[in-house]
Amino acid sequence: MCKSRYLKIFLVLVVSITLILTFSLVGCKEEAAPAEEAEEAAPAEEAEVITIGYSLWTMEFTFFQNLEKGVRDACSDFGYEYIMIDQNSDPTKMVQDMNSLVGQGVTGMVSTPVDPGAIGPAVEAARDAGIPVVCADIGKSGPVNALIISDNFEGGQLAAEYIDKLMKDDPDNTFKVGCGNLNPQWTYARQRGEGFVAKSEELGYEVASNIVVETPSAEGGFDTMQQIMSAAPDIVGAFFCSGREAVGAANAVEAAGEDIIVVGYNGDPEELQAIEDGILAATILQQPYVIGYMAVEILKEIIEEGAEYEDAEVPAPVELVTPDNLAEIAAELEKKRGIPAY
Repeated sequence: MCKSRYLKIFLVLVVSITLILTFSLVGCKEEAAPAEEAEEAAPAEEAEVITIGYSLWTMEFTFFQNLEKGVRDACSDFGYEYIMIDQNSDPTKMVQDMNSLVGQGVTGMVSTPVDPGAIGPAVEAARDAGIPVVCADIGKSGPVNALIISDNFEGGQLAAEYIDKLMKDDPDNTFKVGCGNLNPQWTYARQRGEGFVAKSEELGYEVASNIVVETPSAEGGFDTMQQIMSAAPDIVGAFFCSGREAVGAANAVEAAGEDIIVVGYNGDPEELQAIEDGILAATILQQPYVIGYMAVEILKEIIEEGAEYEDAEVPAPVELVTPDNLAEIAAELEKKRGIPAY
């Protein structure tokens, strides 16, 4: 009887302990569940925001507007924040703007400098702050990572070759040409005239008049062309190293009633319109949109992929535009830029 009683008590204790342990474990699991859920619900670490700052010569002219659009579109495509500051063609403001972008802590910087020789200290300040700097056209100074620049020498050669193509079989060819050049401070842009002179001489032409256009405008081109025609009245062609000046030069030829082939450089809307109107013979098309886009692509390689660029010069292609391919190129430009080419 006692043994039976003790056995019952023992069984009750075993069952009780088992139940207590079971409920304790279940309780622990239930208490642990919210912590696990909280861990799973923790937000992912935010990706680092990349901001590109752009210091631009001016937004006044189409060339620079297309440069800016290339930079802006690339930033949008890559998911970057974007800050643009217009230098307003002021070298002092240019330096201040670049230092301002350094102070704002941008991740990378693009510069199209109004005065390439003056940006050195600002570039150095940016690099010291760990900010890579890419110059989009014009030129560079200081420890820039890269300069993207049109193949200006090649562009000048294309201009000389086109004049020769139109004139080489002409019995009235005097084998004399003129050049409306740029100020010496524009080191890279001056390569346009150098390429033109080198190729002209190679083809057997004399550059009978080579004058710097002192006023960079259509009026300046008009005046310079008058000087060239006065100094060398028997030239058969002339190359002007910038767009508006070339249009002015072509208008001076038309006003004088002369038959002189004028080729420009840039591919500005007024040049393309002048080609359509039969005033300007051709132009060398730069691709500012591509240059701007390439600048951000290089910054992306440096910032995200660890690529090394130090004082690199990256050429951008140029193209000859004539009445024969004007419509095709204009359509391509409109598609790329989202606005009519002219």
